[in-house]
Amino acid sequence: MKLGVLGASRRSIVLNGAILFAGGLLAACGGETAPAAPAAKAEPTKAPAAAPTAAAAAAAPTTAAAPAAAGKVIELRAHARADSEIDGYAKNIEAFNKKFEGKFKAVYEGFPGGELYVKQETLMAGGTIGDIHYAHQSQIKYQEYAKKNLAVAIDSYLAKDSETKLTDWPQRAQDALKVIDGKVFGLPVRGQVAWMFIYWNRDMLKKAGIAEPTPDWTLEQMIEAAKKVKQSASWPEEFYPCGYSWGGFEQLVGNVRRFNGEVLDPGNGPGKKAMMDSAPAVQMAKWFYDNIKAKLFSPRTYGAKEFGEGKLAFYFGRLAGERGAVNNAAGKNFEWTFDISPKGPTGRRGGFLSIDTQQINAASKNKDAAWELLKALTSKDAGVNLALQPAGSLTPGFRKDVYCSDQLLNDARFPKTAMKANCDNIDQPEGFTYPGNLRLTQPGAVQDIINKYMNDIADLKAEPTPAYMKQMNEELQKILDEPSI
Repeated sequence: MKLGVLGASRRSIVLNGAILFAGGLLAACGGETAPAAPAAKAEPTKAPAAAPTAAAAAAAPTTAAAPAAAGKVIELRAHARADSEIDGYAKNIEAFNKKFEGKFKAVYEGFPGGELYVKQETLMAGGTIGDIHYAHQSQIKYQEYAKKNLAVAIDSYLAKDSETKLTDWPQRAQDALKVIDGKVFGLPVRGQVAWMFIYWNRDMLKKAGIAEPTPDWTLEQMIEAAKKVKQSASWPEEFYPCGYSWGGFEQLVGNVRRFNGEVLDPGNGPGKKAMMDSAPAVQMAKWFYDNIKAKLFSPRTYGAKEFGEGKLAFYFGRLAGERGAVNNAAGKNFEWTFDISPKGPTGRRGGFLSIDTQQINAASKNKDAAWELLKALTSKDAGVNLALQPAGSLTPGFRKDVYCSDQLLNDARFPKTAMKANCDNIDQPEGFTYPGNLRLTQPGAVQDIINKYMNDIADLKAEPTPAYMKQMNEELQKILDEPSI
């Protein structure tokens, strides 16, 4: 079947008030996101400014504000990524306002994904932040806002609420939400085990007489297929058999795990020891280097756009939430699909538990009302709406009843086998890791060290010898040994 083109234009909706948003194409979810490598979709954004201290948050009260006077509508503001969440998020705000008409009125204020934290933290510092803000765990914002008392611990709300329970989310997500003092400081608005999928051009493989990937495929089989694709025709210079994920901390963790290693120790939770000089990490780096050098792998900047232009046969280690971007890029050029990524040498596929949360801001003057909005934005229906958007990130709410809902499994835009693989993703075992001192995105921190060394490998400027990887590891360890932010 040929896949149709997703809506190219985003709708602007006025919901009982203004919806403020800025343009800009996001990269993925987490990430969803963007691309891996410099051109990313769920990839890391530029290092955001440091979050303000608790004092800067305007000495926010720690208890919920008193109810509004009878008849007065409580106004709430929520922040998210305008280019990733706009369609589904706007629909969720609209549903909330309809449910609580005459009582609460929410307004969606979105920011371009690459500017989210700079904009959000500027409002925090100025005392004008909204009631609900966005916080990626993978970019350490969930943890940072909790530690700096900028987010409200919601355990008391969860304990007394009859509609929303922490058990609505998988156990791994529950554990990840309790990484700061064992308390819960937000709920997942999206989530995935990231960097776990392979997209392929079905028409290209069929023409070359190459069998399509299956869930039992290995990385070795993918490389053999890539070689056959390369030999099957006289390709233009800009064609490469495989695109891949590169560039961010998440992607690095996923890639090392494909070779049964870890970037940090412990591999789940706050990491304190760098592991990039381990045998699996060196093996991973050399594998990528060798395949890039052999021109089986593309430049690290290749992404959904190049795949859609027929410049790639395979696009692996990617996000299922990118399926919208891939569909828009490919249009009706060719038939394509996606499935779980191939297994590494030990059978491990890689991946990274990536959860995007929303938190009640500590400066909110209407915390009880904000709790109702938080519940609405992280509900089953809200998670489904995000996954069914015509554009932006299609990463669902991280709930089993969302991932495996009839609406997603029967999304007519995508093959059912692909959406079943997406459903199964929520049960993938990979966990969540991060620098224990939270030094990831600050200037000179872990992400900058990763960029310095790993990008030179992908650009063939440096060979990943054991000595080279040891040097990288030593620089990472220096950062990890610094005090917590």
